[in-house]
Amino acid sequence: MERNGMAATGGLEDRGSRAEEARPMSQPDVSVIVVNWNTRDLLRECLASVVAQMGEVALELLVVDNASTDGSAEMVRQEFPQARLWVNAENRGFAAANNQAIAQAQGRYLFLLNSDAYLRPGALQSLRDFLDAHPEAAVVGPKVLNPDGTTQPSCFRFPTAWDVFCEMAFLSALFPGSPLFNRRGMGGFDRRTVREVDWVLGAAMAVRREWAERVGGLDEGYFIYAEELDWCRRIRGAGGRIFFFPGAEVVHYGGVSKARARAAILPRAFASRFRYYERHHGRTYALAVRGLTALGMGVRLLAQGLVVLARGDAGERETWRAYWSVLQESLRG
Repeated sequence: MERNGMAATGGLEDRGSRAEEARPMSQPDVSVIVVNWNTRDLLRECLASVVAQMGEVALELLVVDNASTDGSAEMVRQEFPQARLWVNAENRGFAAANNQAIAQAQGRYLFLLNSDAYLRPGALQSLRDFLDAHPEAAVVGPKVLNPDGTTQPSCFRFPTAWDVFCEMAFLSALFPGSPLFNRRGMGGFDRRTVREVDWVLGAAMAVRREWAERVGGLDEGYFIYAEELDWCRRIRGAGGRIFFFPGAEVVHYGGVSKARARAAILPRAFASRFRYYERHHGRTYALAVRGLTALGMGVRLLAQGLVVLARGDAGERETWRAYWSVLQESLRG
């Protein structure tokens, strides 16, 4: 597969032939794409929420399993015959796995949905109706909720070195409602109205098919995190418009599949950040971001070290190791 392309790859089990036979001749409105890695029970809830809306919207369901070891693929086979399933021999990452399904999707709109998220009733119909009514919209992000019903940040401004400084200096955490200190997170926006934004969370995002074809798929150089940021940047750069739409809601548990491997995942996440800054702002800018990150991680290591000495539990040591890994990654540039 080309890095930004959408060609299908080998090394997977394609159960799509049966679904091909069952698929109606007319084009689906929405192709729901779910990538999974070891979140079987959450995946079940996710897929059930999609299947429940099949009577409201002409849709197809595509699932890519990234070499899970918890029986996820077997569960999909047994409980969701409506789904087309790909099983990868290795964890290929979020971008590559989504590209596999995008290459086979038939819908007018592509809806990427995390396996640790589920749709609120009517969400797909509302998204489809919004996209139908607003042909200028290339990408639409629904309102994302935490399991307790509170709003989860899901629309953002493109990040800058200033935003990195505010994060590393704890300013964005201390003043989340500030448009200055939480500029990236759109501090002050209540997320109750439709608004044009720079990018939306990849845990739940709808993309008009022609825009995916125009700019290519997700960049597979990002293993985890920043894939949707880069994609939205390319779409915006090509003239596409991106909207936050609170009329459709998704509940996102967030981070469940990654919690057990935080020390391994966090440096990859920051590596994706550095890749984004170098790609879109240049090497010098990216080096400045690496420097700010290194300083911030140094402070966190000292503080977390004191916590480890005081408590000494495995979770706190794991957090310290994660910060250490990020510091090492930030100094590789």
